Amino acid sequence: MTAPSSSATSTSVREVTSAPEILTSSAMPIQDIPAHPPKPVKPSHPEVANSGPPAKKPADDAKPKKPFHSGSYWAMTYSPYTPSGLCKASSDVASDVASIAAKGFSSIRLYSTDCSGLTNVATAAQSHDLNLILGVYISASGISAARPQIDEIVTWAANNGHWKGVEMIVVGNEAVFNNFASAEELASFVSEARSAFKNGGYDGPVTLTETVDILSKHAEVLCPASDIAAANIHAFFNGQVTASGAGAFVASQLELLAETCPGKEVYNLETGWPSKGSKNGVAIPGSWEQRIAVEGIRKMAGGKSTFFSFVDDEWKEEGEWGVERSWGCGQLFD
Repeated sequence: MTAPSSSATSTSVREVTSAPEILTSSAMPIQDIPAHPPKPVKPSHPEVANSGPPAKKPADDAKPKKPFHSGSYWAMTYSPYTPSGLCKASSDVASDVASIAAKGFSSIRLYSTDCSGLTNVATAAQSHDLNLILGVYISASGISAARPQIDEIVTWAANNGHWKGVEMIVVGNEAVFNNFASAEELASFVSEARSAFKNGGYDGPVTLTETVDILSKHAEVLCPASDIAAANIHAFFNGQVTASGAGAFVASQLELLAETCPGKEVYNLETGWPSKGSKNGVAIPGSWEQRIAVEGIRKMAGGKSTFFSFVDDEWKEEGEWGVERSWGCGQLFD
């Protein structure tokens, strides 16, 4: 077992598009997050949450088990690592996945194939009727080092007998933002991966995810490469948004993403707020601030958002502002 190479959030300063008018705590009252909330038939904010991306009709065994985004929140990110960076035991993974399902999420996002994630996480997810957002992670080693993950996913599906429950596949996580690949290289790799997955029997959405700023700068290249438009949207890195304004910020960025990639369904594949660290402008980390931010995001864009992350990532470097380890928010959904 080795320390994970994947990283869910960059330690570099993010370029984030300008913030909407910042809401104050008086403008956005905070309510406690209910324990195991029921999933309403209609999303709480139809302007940013709907029935899911349009795609070619998949084969029966490729369809997700449940409709996309059936409640006021959709997905949670998950990395199968111990605090020291080793791989978690399959029993611990099963316990974590059971907890995510019990909190009311319908999907779980993996960043890569390491630590037997395809086997351990997928097996647990299927037993709890959770959909999978699979990932092909591109590291500083570049695209060539990421290619084996495509084969791993195709082989896993063949051994599993189907692609059932795979909601989408994400190729790269801020690879352009981190200078791990150019926009053109990433777009080409997404096309390559899509062909491999299609040949292996998968007929669902294949996408990439970057910051909205990066997608806006390279829209002509990156938007056509994706079946849906996806971004990682973190209000904290804007520096002009308080915790109480996080929900409005995420909703406005989803609208901007829809304008950037017209005609495509939009999704927020990573979002949250740190509970520890130093302030970034008016963005202040803290447990209470995290609760306020997460509740605001859940209310205003939860049906389109993947919350980051299930627990704190103690295996990471602290990074800029000392926040990289402190995004665990699973406890807020108890």
